[in-house]
Amino acid sequence: MAGGRAFLFTLIVLSLYLANTQCKVYTRCKLTRDLLKNNFPRTFISNWVCLIEQGSDRNTSALVVKSPRRKFYGLFQIGSEWCKEGRKGGKCDIPCEALLDEDIKDDGVCAIKIFEQEGFKYWPKWEVRCKGQTLPDIEKCPDWQLPPSRASPPRDKRYLKSDNSYKLFRGRRNLSSIRNKIYLQ
Repeated sequence: MAGGRAFLFTLIVLSLYLANTQCKVYTRCKLTRDLLKNNFPRTFISNWVCLIEQGSDRNTSALVVKSPRRKFYGLFQIGSEWCKEGRKGGKCDIPCEALLDEDIKDDGVCAIKIFEQEGFKYWPKWEVRCKGQTLPDIEKCPDWQLPPSRASPPRDKRYLKSDNSYKLFRGRRNLSSIRNKIYLQ
């Protein structure tokens, strides 16, 4: 009886917390963009997107309660052994409630830690719904394209044409300090 009350109390506290917490439901491309920004390796991005779509439906506040001691939190559906309710703790040294907010940076750090220790097999939904299946198509997402090369542009593209003369292209740095040269045709 006391265990049931404690469980009910925990659910009420979590419900109140979630009511005050901002959640975010991602689109596939926005999710891809945020995963790349949070240093997820490009090699497995489709697998991560599939895992998130199958586990939390891209919702940062997803909470699955299987039993009073077995809960899964947030976008990545991270199990309660990796966090601690109400304070820092668990294998990721993070409060479970931090896995339910819009900020996915700490969630991502924990998910990568899990992946490094156990691989995708930690997530049963990945095993059933992603492994060996057709993964989400993220190649049409604008941020999936490889970033532009940081190499210098070709010689014929280094100058802007203006009034029959070429001026040095003023890029990131102010190049006027380089003697304000104007190159004639």
